[in-house]
Amino acid sequence: MPVVDTEIIFALSPKDPKHSLAINLLKTSKNLFVSDTALFEFEIVLRSRGRTDEEIMDALLSINEIFKKYGVREVKTIDSDLLILHVEISKNYGLTFFDSLIAASSLKVDRTIVSDDKAFDKVPDLKRIPLIE
Repeated sequence: MPVVDTEIIFALSPKDPKHSLAINLLKTSKNLFVSDTALFEFEIVLRSRGRTDEEIMDALLSINEIFKKYGVREVKTIDSDLLILHVEISKNYGLTFFDSLIAASSLKVDRTIVSDDKAFDKVPDLKRIPLIE
């Protein structure tokens, strides 16, 4: 039951170069999860790119529809234990704020993440499944 990284969420846009790979992943993989931390990063990035509330709402509604269509389940991971683990990962392995948060969520859920970001390889006990082999 791997957790998908935020890059997979962005790849759900038909304009993304990894779109067909992301859709194929959803079609062929069972029991995929998306964490609340990845969804939070998704919204923050959209806001930082100047997207309006309406555009963000449309993107979230579209993603929600795709998740339902392919059986991707959302998982709530944020609590004080997760935040402690997130800070430990950031401190010990040098991951960015959101990468360490998503790594902590992935460790909490399944210890597996679907991502092309090799930064996750630094985290012991976290297995990374690349989207692109």
